[in-house]
Amino acid sequence: MNAPDEVLLIDPLEASRLACLQRFERADVQNLGRDDLLAAQTLLEHGPKWGYWQTPATLAPGLTFKARDNIDLTARLRDFLAMEGLTDAPDSLIEEGVCSLTRLGVLLRLVPSGTGSAKVRRALKPATISQLLYHKISRIAARAMRRKLESGEEAGGLFFCLTEADQHEFNAQKRSRIELERLYSLAARGQWHDVPALPKIAQTTDPSRAPDVLPPQKAPVPYSPLPDAWLEVIGPRVLWVIQELGPHLLHLLEALPESLSKLDWSLSNTAISYKLQPFIAAHLEKYPWLDRAGRPLTPHFALTTANGKHGADPHEWPPRTHEQIVNLSVILQASHLFISLLACAGRIGELATLKRHCVAIERDGESYLNRHTYKLSPNFLGDELQSPAPPILQTSLGQQARLAAAFDRLPRTLNAGQLPDMARFGDALWVSIGNGGRTGAEAVVNFISALQTLATRLGVNPKPGGKGVHPHRFRKTIGRLAGVALFNSPLVLKRLFGHKSIEMTLHYILCDPGIREEAEKVLRELRIMHCAEALEEIHRAIANNLPLPANGGAGAGRLLAAVENQEAYLRVQGRVWVEGSAYELACLLTGQGKGWRLINANIVCSKDWVCSKPHRHKEQELNKPKCDPGCENRIVLARRRRDTEDAIEQYLEIARQAQTDGQLLVMAHAMENLRNELGYYADLREKYLAMPDVQVMFALSEDTDEPETREVAEAMA
Repeated sequence: MNAPDEVLLIDPLEASRLACLQRFERADVQNLGRDDLLAAQTLLEHGPKWGYWQTPATLAPGLTFKARDNIDLTARLRDFLAMEGLTDAPDSLIEEGVCSLTRLGVLLRLVPSGTGSAKVRRALKPATISQLLYHKISRIAARAMRRKLESGEEAGGLFFCLTEADQHEFNAQKRSRIELERLYSLAARGQWHDVPALPKIAQTTDPSRAPDVLPPQKAPVPYSPLPDAWLEVIGPRVLWVIQELGPHLLHLLEALPESLSKLDWSLSNTAISYKLQPFIAAHLEKYPWLDRAGRPLTPHFALTTANGKHGADPHEWPPRTHEQIVNLSVILQASHLFISLLACAGRIGELATLKRHCVAIERDGESYLNRHTYKLSPNFLGDELQSPAPPILQTSLGQQARLAAAFDRLPRTLNAGQLPDMARFGDALWVSIGNGGRTGAEAVVNFISALQTLATRLGVNPKPGGKGVHPHRFRKTIGRLAGVALFNSPLVLKRLFGHKSIEMTLHYILCDPGIREEAEKVLRELRIMHCAEALEEIHRAIANNLPLPANGGAGAGRLLAAVENQEAYLRVQGRVWVEGSAYELACLLTGQGKGWRLINANIVCSKDWVCSKPHRHKEQELNKPKCDPGCENRIVLARRRRDTEDAIEQYLEIARQAQTDGQLLVMAHAMENLRNELGYYADLREKYLAMPDVQVMFALSEDTDEPETREVAEAMA
């Protein structure tokens, strides 16, 4: 029996492409006139207005740069012509340039034109086409228009007028070279005829002639991590804005529509502003701004609350005008963005598309951030990406949702005529705030400007390290910090960043030559600290007549001997064991951090160089060598026993709750995990197997026999 007919869901990108192909052939696009080009552009959903290449959010959900959503091709060509020294280009030449750019935009949407073996069979994404039309292709077209005007030729193609020197110049830059190669590739398939003439190579090169001087290549400068000193200054100020200022400001904004509803909206903007000021003052008097300790809320830094026009104090506090409330709202939203970029290390396109309910509590009781990644995804709608949401991120995004909902009910300007009768921003999380704020699809936030404005208004340098604050610098910062301080960081960052390969993650970690040296220094300090912690536990047990820590392995006895010898040495010197004694001894035992390598969870190799036998691991495998249980340098730290006991108690809690709820399969799974944990320590196995409820749950799990002792490589010696 056939299944009932269902609606076939096609993504808008493919639907618009098929609609255009039903009317126009791919090979005919290069010859289409203005009317047909406009029809093809409209079918592809790039706008019905000639000379404007529009890219709606339905086609490019990750596109955040406002200027590329609606490109004025004529204005872009005139801008690039001005850079070429041509300010009075005839309108006919401009029209020809607009036609060529529109033809290329339509053609790139219809035919596969990607570069690289993995993308050669794919058509470019609308966001990529918009970026190319905005910059690279328009720049090449402007140079071609200049050459055509200089040659005086009226017939023929546009790009054909590029000279050999122009091609050398563009080929020296990777992005421009790719676009020229794309034109040749389309021409080879018969889909484009207007290409630059190939260099003439029939003439024999004179070896005595001086070689051609190529223009210097511009080496790309990658975004650098944010300096630690800058983060130390701005970090506490951002937290103050979120934790202290935010709750009071949101309370005021949520109560503001009621006050605005009592105003006469027929008045001017200035008159409404003066009449609104008493409402704000009355609210602040009724709900005074106090910090969490109950003291008057006052910023501990120079917070810019106003523009300082007409001699006004730009740092006036507390706020009392509508302008100050709007400025503080802009600061609060930028602070939320600051924390979000640091907490989830996402691309700005991923954060820009977040919705107000992006943080959800999963079945494990923890909060997670749900977002989509677009850059490396073959899926038009992006790939889902979920990451843990720490408490500060939950607070930031929760407040941001309240802030966006508050501005849904506030007018764009005070002379708007009335309060909005419907939500202005829909479910968007980041909203355009201020007198210049826009509504609906036009409500796009300039995130780069928002971050730089935040730094300025918080009284810090908006160009840390000589380069402006940029969202991608936060991503590089997380890569640097995790690469320096986090064990097994590449694999963790690969999942967090949404990378396809580990090589991309390593590039983020090692983008700065000094990061590797810094990571090695931190790693050596961590080894010394771990060793000092184990030595301090042993000394504390000896000094207080307590049981010794249950360190295991053939090398554990040397820790006890080292502590006893050190105490004897200190007594001879007339000294006593102090707080730094364990650290000094750890420096000696680890060879200043060269030894004490973490082999596995809670298992340490105490040698300060690569072991030969019995470890049998290669020099390139220092992070996770094959360590034999009988090696004299092997130490199993006592905290492993604590971890095992914690795991046993957690599995027992799950099993008991599942037994109470009648979920026998869940109980059986928990008891199987418990069985594995009981194999490590004989005394723990005897202790828990003697419990009646444990015996009953094993019996219910159809396993009444005593769990067999597993000989595992990590067992205690």
